[in-house]
Amino acid sequence: MSFVMQGYKERLDWVSGWTLAAGVTSLALISLLLLYFSTITSITAIWWRSETFAHGMLVFPISAYMIWTRREILRQLQPRPRLIAALPMLLLTIGWLFAKAADVLFAKQLLLMAMLLVMVWGMLGDKVVRALAFPLAYLFFAVPLGEALIPPLQDFTAAFAVKGLQFCRIPVYWEGRYLVIPSGTFVVAEACSGVRYLIASVALGTLYAYLNYYSYWRRALFIIAAVIVPIIANGIRAYGIIMLAHLSNMKLATGVDHIIYGWIFFGIVMFLLFWIGSFWREINHNNSGVSLAKKQPSSVRDNNPYLIRKLILTSIILLIIAGVGPVGSSALLKPQKFATDCAISIPNGQYNWVGPSTPVDIWEPNFLQMDQSIRRTYLSDGNSVQLLVIYYAQEHQGVELVSSQNHLYDEERWRRIAENDRVVSLDNSDFQVHETVMRSANTVRVVWHWYDIAGQLAINPIKAKFLESWAHLTQQTRGSMLIAVAADSQDDSEIEEARALLSKFLNGMPVISVPSSMLACKQN
Repeated sequence: MSFVMQGYKERLDWVSGWTLAAGVTSLALISLLLLYFSTITSITAIWWRSETFAHGMLVFPISAYMIWTRREILRQLQPRPRLIAALPMLLLTIGWLFAKAADVLFAKQLLLMAMLLVMVWGMLGDKVVRALAFPLAYLFFAVPLGEALIPPLQDFTAAFAVKGLQFCRIPVYWEGRYLVIPSGTFVVAEACSGVRYLIASVALGTLYAYLNYYSYWRRALFIIAAVIVPIIANGIRAYGIIMLAHLSNMKLATGVDHIIYGWIFFGIVMFLLFWIGSFWREINHNNSGVSLAKKQPSSVRDNNPYLIRKLILTSIILLIIAGVGPVGSSALLKPQKFATDCAISIPNGQYNWVGPSTPVDIWEPNFLQMDQSIRRTYLSDGNSVQLLVIYYAQEHQGVELVSSQNHLYDEERWRRIAENDRVVSLDNSDFQVHETVMRSANTVRVVWHWYDIAGQLAINPIKAKFLESWAHLTQQTRGSMLIAVAADSQDDSEIEEARALLSKFLNGMPVISVPSSMLACKQN
C-alpha cells in the first residue's frame, strides 16, 4: 500500500510541477509573441497571400501535436529553468534590432522563431529541450523563406528543359530563361521555378523522415532526397509541358492548365517518394526516445514552491532581455528629421567625355517609391555610356533600395542574358561591380552597378543591407544609392567592346566611383 501511495504521490507531484511549468511557459511565450507582434503578423500575412508559403499555417499545429505525442517521455523529466538562456536571448534580440534597422523581414522572422526556442529552453531546461528538439526545430518551417532560390531554380529548370529538347533532337534557341523552338517561345517564369514544390517537399519530407526513421543517417538521406527529387522533377515537368505544347501545336499546356498539370505531377512524385521511403521504415523510433528519457534520473524533484519561483523569475528576466529589440527599435529607429538636405549630383564630362545629356531610349528601371532618380548620357568618340543613379533618402519596410520587388530593368521589354560580379581595373585600384547583360528587340545592353550606402560601397545585397542597418542605428542621414553605368552593343559579339567602353568611362570619370560623390548635401 505504501508503495502505491508513493507512486501516486510522485505522479501527483509530476502533474502539479508540469502544470505550473506549462502554464508559466505558455504565458511567457504569449508575452514574447506580443512583444514581437508586428513580426508574427508579417509571417501570418505572407501565409494568407502566398500559395508558396500557405503550408506555414499547419506548422504550429503539427509541432504541438508532435509535442503531445511525446508526453510519456516528458513524464520522465523534471522542468529545470536555465538562466543561462539569457545570453543567447540577448544576442538574438540584438540581431533582431539590426534586422529591423535594415528592414530584412525574413531575418526578423527567423530570429523570432529562435527566441521562442530559447524561451522554452530557459523555462524548461536542457533535458526537456532535447526531448522536444525536433518539434521545436520544425517551427522554423513556419518562416516564409526561400524566395532567394527562385533565380537559380529558374536557371536550372531552363537548362534541364533545353537538354531534354536537345536529346529529342528538337531545335532550340536558348537565351537566359527564354527558350525558342519551331512551334513557339517559352519563358521559365518565377512561377515555373519550382520553389513552391521544393519548399513543400522539404517540409513534408522532414516530417516524414522524423516520423518513420530513428537512425540519423536514414533521416538525413531522406531529407536530401526530398530536396533533390522536386528540383529534378520540376525540370522534367517543364520539359514535359514544352513537349506537350509542341506536339499539340500550342493548343495544350500554354495557359493556366500547365500549372494544374504541375501540381498533379508534383503530387504523384511526392507519393512515389514516400512510397519508396516506406520500404526502409523504422517503426520503433519512439522507443529510443523513451529509453533515453528513462536513463535520466527522475528521483530528484524540485519542490513546487521553489519551482514556481524559478519559473517566474526566469520568465521575467528572459522577457526583459527580449524587450531590448522592440524598445531599442522605438528609441533608435524612430523617424528622424534630416540634418542635411541631399540631392543627386551628376558630374560634368571630363577628359574626352562630353555630357551629361538626356537619353532618348527607354530603359525604365522599376524601384518602388524612390525619392530621386536621374539617368544621363555621356559621349566620347561617337560612343555613348549611360549613367543611372537611384536615391532613397530614408527607408522603411516596403520602401527600400535593396528589395526583391525592385528591378534594374523592365522585364517586359528586356531579357536577362547573364549576370555575375566583375572586378574592373581603374588607375589606382581594382573596383568591384555587378554586371547584368540584357537584351531588347534590337539591343544588347551591359550594365554595371553598385550600391553606395552612407558613403560605403558594396555590390552584395546582403552587405548592402548590413551597411543600411548600421547607418540607421548610427543615425547617418545621407541615405542609400544605386549607381549604374551601361553601354550597348548590336549583338553578342560586341559585348567585350561594351565592357571595354564602360571601363574607359570609369577611368575617364573617376569621380563616379568615389563614395558619396554622386550626392550633394546642404546643412539645414
